[in-house]
Amino acid sequence: MSISSALLNATSGLAAASRRADIVSNNVANALTPGFARRDVSVSETVVNGRGAGVQVTGVTRATDQAITTDRRLAESASSRDQIIANAHATFNGALGEPDDAFSLFAQYQNFESSLRSLSQTPESQALQSQTLDTARALVSNFHDLSAQAQSARLRADGEIAQQVSIINDTLKQIENLNSAVSAATAGGRDATALEDQRKVLIDQISETIPIREVRRDRGKVDLITDEGVFLIAGKAQEIEFTPANTIGPDETLASGDLSELSVNGVVITPGGDGTFALRQGGLAGLFAVRDEIAPQFQQKLDGLARDVIERFEDIDPTLAPGDPALFTDAGAAFDPTAETGLAQRIAINAAVDPAQGGAAWRLRDGLGAAAQGPAGSAAIITTLLDALTELKAPPAGTGESGFLSAANIAANVTTSVGQSRIISETALAASSARAQSLVDAEQRAVAVDTDLELQKLLLIEQAYAANARVIETADALLRRLIDL
Repeated sequence: MSISSALLNATSGLAAASRRADIVSNNVANALTPGFARRDVSVSETVVNGRGAGVQVTGVTRATDQAITTDRRLAESASSRDQIIANAHATFNGALGEPDDAFSLFAQYQNFESSLRSLSQTPESQALQSQTLDTARALVSNFHDLSAQAQSARLRADGEIAQQVSIINDTLKQIENLNSAVSAATAGGRDATALEDQRKVLIDQISETIPIREVRRDRGKVDLITDEGVFLIAGKAQEIEFTPANTIGPDETLASGDLSELSVNGVVITPGGDGTFALRQGGLAGLFAVRDEIAPQFQQKLDGLARDVIERFEDIDPTLAPGDPALFTDAGAAFDPTAETGLAQRIAINAAVDPAQGGAAWRLRDGLGAAAQGPAGSAAIITTLLDALTELKAPPAGTGESGFLSAANIAANVTTSVGQSRIISETALAASSARAQSLVDAEQRAVAVDTDLELQKLLLIEQAYAANARVIETADALLRRLIDL
């Protein structure tokens, strides 16, 4: 080997060692930076006229494991959906309260039943008449509050869907721009790994809301496709379309056309649907589940309970004509069995017994249709009301309960079923979160920076640098000797 060849090899080796040292130090410095993937230098032999002429740095690569990354994103997407669903069940469970909670719906039933029982024993007591009316009002108020929470949850979910869609559309545009930047850097022979890190972080953000997969294209670009097969980026970013609602009533549903679907270029991807491209996982799927399934089912149970309460007191008051509204009404009118939806929002106390509406509490004792007070000690009608409340009856279908139960027991069973739904959803969340975390850990092991290993590399780079420097020093000495000759 000639002295000039030795110098060429050594100087190229120094340059490569210097570049490797830069990359290793950058790895160590960013070991705790979120989204940072380990870098490695690619080195190849330089050949001139069929002879070795040193080495050259051909590029910098990011550590990746696309299979693990894809599985991790899908797992996090499932966990995101389960988290939203579990939160919704917990909210409704908390709103109903536990059966032993003094402010639970079941407690309101018990208070009303206890007041009726006390009044049946002392029907002349005006204080007990007022107390019974107050407990009936409290039961109605609880129905109204719970129904309002169900509708609020639906409207809030709809608003969050709109917000997430807006964020995703903006993020898709950013990824499109990063694709262009990565492509330009790659074509120009520049290091594009920092841009790829930024792009990966943005893709991860989208994947929690919509499960997606990367499709690699030329010059470092990527397209994004939903797990069901709809392109979100196909060269250009596609726009997800959704129209938020201003209000949502109990009878407004996706099927009725009152609520917006989710679509991309006319392709419907609404979660929960039967279509081929309907989203199955992700935060959007969780929000749609709350809006279109969980909250409506909770409302349906409340409406069933309200129907049970109203129907128990119908056609048992001898002072009323058949079909007249009883103690509990549908917004002041008799209940129409074909209009159960939203009943918990409309249930009301009959004005005849409510002093605030021009009625009188003594009609609890003497009958809602009574024109004047009857015997103070008569408890016949009150006993009839109490018997109706405690009678074992088949619950309305909307409650989801079966058998023959008293009003309070139906409420207790509904409370229990909502609690069981919470437990089931939390169990599903624990499982999906554990799987997601295991894949996060696996990806970290594959692409994250191991500072111990990087420091070992740095020692080897130092040795290579010293060896190349020694070659240059020796070549310099030889050249000096030749000059001296």
